[in-house]
Order: sequence, then structure tokens, then C-alpha cells
Amino acid sequence: MEGVVVAKDPALLSEFEAEQDEFVSLANTLTDEQWHTMSLCAGWTVRQVVVHVAWHIHRSMGEVLGTGVRVLVSGPAKVAAGQVARDEDRSTQSLIDWLTRPGQRNRVNLGELVIHQQDVRRPLGLTRSIPAERVRGILDYCMTRSGSASLVPGVRKRIDGLRLVATDMEWSAGQGPEVSGPAEALLMAANGRDAALGDLQGAGVATLASRMAPGTG
Repeated sequence: MEGVVVAKDPALLSEFEAEQDEFVSLANTLTDEQWHTMSLCAGWTVRQVVVHVAWHIHRSMGEVLGTGVRVLVSGPAKVAAGQVARDEDRSTQSLIDWLTRPGQRNRVNLGELVIHQQDVRRPLGLTRSIPAERVRGILDYCMTRSGSASLVPGVRKRIDGLRLVATDMEWSAGQGPEVSGPAEALLMAANGRDAALGDLQGAGVATLASRMAPGTG
């Protein structure tokens, strides 16, 4: 599976470590109320999102393959919910310590860190500036068959026949009615987060909105 093995690209390794550090720093500032706030992942609190991310970025190759088998049998939503239920009773400090440990540094896990950190930040109103190269790399990966399947399944179906154009950096993809806006909003909307649609403009926004499925996480 592309993106599962530890990356050798120094730039990717650096971006992963920086994103992980930023997520840990965020987690260390959250109040108890914020930990229990609903995230952009349907049905999941901020705490449950952090549980999922900590698990995801620390899976071994064997665990990745085992998860893939369970997903084929039970579906991704059920597998993810089961994993969160197993680990969400950890203490907050234990959860932060878990998130802090060195993870499996690859494109999939970098995407998981960025997208899910925004799932936490957006509902809490905690904005940040993500380096352009970091967002560009994940957007490019989402456009591939592997990336579309490995992050939030269905990216390519959501953006089929649309042209995505970032307004805050040099990046575009696709052909058709335009959807334009900040690169972060394009990334989140392409990955099924309808909360990002309000930051986008263009003739293709309505089509993208119609392709949002409930329960995306």
C-alpha cells in the first residue's frame, strides 16, 4: 500500500515531525470542556479524534494490514468506532503521551495529522497558518488513487468534474466548474468536511456540497 512504509524523503519526514509536534502542543492546551467538544468528524468529540490519530500514526505494518482486512469485512466506520471505544478511557495525559511518541512517518499519516488537527481546531475556533508546502503535498496526494483511498475515502469522487483552485498559494487541480478558496479549506472540503464549504467560492461549490456524505470522519 503506497504511503504506508516509513518515508525516506527528508522534507516529508520534517513536515511529519513538525505537524505531530503542533498537534501535541495543541492537545496540551485543551481544557476539559474542549476535549469534550464535538469535532468535525461526525459523532466524535475532540478527545475521540485524538484517540484515533494517536492509534493511526503508531500502527505497525502488520497492524495496517490487519486493519485493512477488518475494513473489508466490517466497513471503515465500524472498525474506526471500535478502535476509539477501546482506547478512549485512557487518561488525558496518557493519551497525550501516546500522541507524542515517534510515529510511522509517511504521507498517509501526515495527512491524518493535518486533516484531523483541523477537525479539532475548526470547531474550537483555534485557527493556524499551515505551511504552504505541507498543504500542497497533502492536496497532491489526495488527487492520486492511493491518496483518495487512504485518507478519507472518496476524494476523487467528490471532486470529479470540478476544478479546484487555491487562492493563497500556487495550486490547482482538475477540470470543470471552479471551486476556489484557501488551500486548507479545499483540503478539508475534498475530504468531506462540509464546514469548510463556507470558505469556498465558485460555480462548482454546489456540486461539491451535494457530494458530502453524512458521517465522514
